[in-house]
Amino acid sequence: MKNVHSRPVGTSMFCYDGPLTLASYKPKPSKMVYVLSSCDEEGMVHPTTRKPNMIHFYNETKGGVDTFDQMCSNMSCSRNTNRWPIAMFYGMMNMAFINTYIIFCDNVISKNEKPLGRRDFMKILSNSLITPWMETRKQVPTLLTNLKDKISNLLPKKRSESSNQDEDTPEPKKRKYCAFCPSKIRRMTKTMCDSCKNPICGEHKCSACPKCL
Repeated sequence: MKNVHSRPVGTSMFCYDGPLTLASYKPKPSKMVYVLSSCDEEGMVHPTTRKPNMIHFYNETKGGVDTFDQMCSNMSCSRNTNRWPIAMFYGMMNMAFINTYIIFCDNVISKNEKPLGRRDFMKILSNSLITPWMETRKQVPTLLTNLKDKISNLLPKKRSESSNQDEDTPEPKKRKYCAFCPSKIRRMTKTMCDSCKNPICGEHKCSACPKCL
């Protein structure tokens, strides 16, 4: 299938490996065209053009491939990197975003509802993908405290947890000047009178039994 010079122009060859079909077509004396398909191809050749049907199918649908590439480049999660595994991962993520958005729109439109915009959909999907990872990383005992705080700020707070925190956490008492100390001393205290709510220091605070009050 690779020998260009020994094959006549316009010939086709096919190679099969399970569900995969590899087609080799020679359109010019020094050019070879290869197409790999995962469909159940039988190695059929068009009777008029003598080209494999796989190539005809690609030519008919390659406009959709160009549109797909444009959609991936318009809103991409890719970042500059010199590591090819990371670049492949970014490409897979872009393709997954498009495919899931198409399925999402089809499901929503079938219910006569208006789908979300693609940008909003990508944000929601991104958060749903990273949230389980952040929750797992937050449980690492050796993780730095500042990193745990940053993860906690990024994670969405549950309503029950936030309400419990508000109820269980008392407001911290502020230190105030004692209302009975002279201005030269001005002692600071957190204690307040139960009746008049004036700040009172330890020197002016008195203890009394219920009978003496």
